[in-house]
Amino acid sequence: MRVRSKSEVIIADILDETGIPFLYEKPLKIKSGVTHPDFTMLDISKRREIYWEHFGMMDDIDYRNNAFLKIKNYEASGLYQHDSMIWTFETSKYPINTKEIRRMIVGLKRTLGYY
Repeated sequence: MRVRSKSEVIIADILDETGIPFLYEKPLKIKSGVTHPDFTMLDISKRREIYWEHFGMMDDIDYRNNAFLKIKNYEASGLYQHDSMIWTFETSKYPINTKEIRRMIVGLKRTLGYY
């Protein structure tokens, strides 16, 4: 599978390793139109989809402004962090922490019902 960034490769690889199936950039209709969250996973315990957006270029002001607009659009559609969305961020000074992402995904596996 092809992804857009090194950090998305890390996230995808850990999701694979832990046995959480996902779709990459699956189209999602929200109030502002159609968007493509980085990862879509099934919460089998609640029979719903969970979405993950990784915002990896937060140093760039235009990217950052677009990221915040995207978050606002998700929220306007009823999709919130810690409910149906996962948002992770990084900058060049604070890159993705693989250990923390792994720890988060292991916890997510239980939450989603993939024991």
